[in-house]
Amino acid sequence: MARSRPRSRPSARPRRLRPIHLQREEGVYRTDEIDQIFSLWREPYRLMLSCPWWGFLLLIAAGYLAINLLFAGLYLLDPAGIGGVPEGSVAGFSEAFFFSVQTLGTIGYGVLHPRSLTVHLLVTLQALVSLIFTAVTTGLVFARFSRSKAEILFSEIATVQPWNGVPCLTFRMANVHHNSLVEGHLNVFLGMDEYSTEGQRMRRVHTLKLVRNHAFHFRLMWTVMHLIDEHSPLAGLEIEELKARHGEILVSFHGIDETVRSPVFARMSYPASQLRPDETFEDIVLDQGDGDRFLDFSRFNLTRQRPPATPPTDPTPAPAP
Repeated sequence: MARSRPRSRPSARPRRLRPIHLQREEGVYRTDEIDQIFSLWREPYRLMLSCPWWGFLLLIAAGYLAINLLFAGLYLLDPAGIGGVPEGSVAGFSEAFFFSVQTLGTIGYGVLHPRSLTVHLLVTLQALVSLIFTAVTTGLVFARFSRSKAEILFSEIATVQPWNGVPCLTFRMANVHHNSLVEGHLNVFLGMDEYSTEGQRMRRVHTLKLVRNHAFHFRLMWTVMHLIDEHSPLAGLEIEELKARHGEILVSFHGIDETVRSPVFARMSYPASQLRPDETFEDIVLDQGDGDRFLDFSRFNLTRQRPPATPPTDPTPAPAP
């Protein structure tokens, strides 16, 4: 009895990885915009959802025009197979193109019509392409309309100001649309270059513990605070050292839009050059004098120089002479 030889598993075709250009912006390296564009073209679904509406409509129009041009050229392989043209002539490019438009849109005016086997087969193929194109376009339009877009505004800078005597990393967030966002969660990280004892460089990300990282109802504004105590990864780090190590504060927010019941996401980053250790945010909560208050968002990014800390006074009274 012959032995059965084990079948070797087909090896997966390795995907070629091309180098990615990193641009240095204010001490932080970011991917080139050209690389991002090429990445989107390799994933058409992401491209159609991430491009603006005018770009989306242009891509749909370009696809529609390309299909009709393609089938117009195919119909010209048998121009006599298109009926409805003047007697004694055959269909030209314009007749073939508009016959393709009518077929793709299932318009059927009854003037131009197929009358040969070749054109009938092409009409059958284009009818199938029409079904697929219409279904894909409808799905993409619905996906774009049904997606909830977060309009979260972050402050342009982050400050390091004292809070109850402890240095505190602080920045602001605002819900621009004032729609109800529930179950909001915020994660803040510190990314910077670190070196091992062997001299190997590695990009490390450390979690920054927040005073409050959860909001059951986020509608107006959120002041985010991280205490820089002895347990903080920022303890003992100066701004110049953060710049030298390409330090960056990374912010990630996610919540649920209460109206459409869909998740929303937002992110922000603060390079070391956008940290202000000697400034504090201006108060945007203003009193009107009649007990009412209002938020002045024109002061959202305003800061002022932090006043020098005053030494605590000794509450012990001096002994009587």
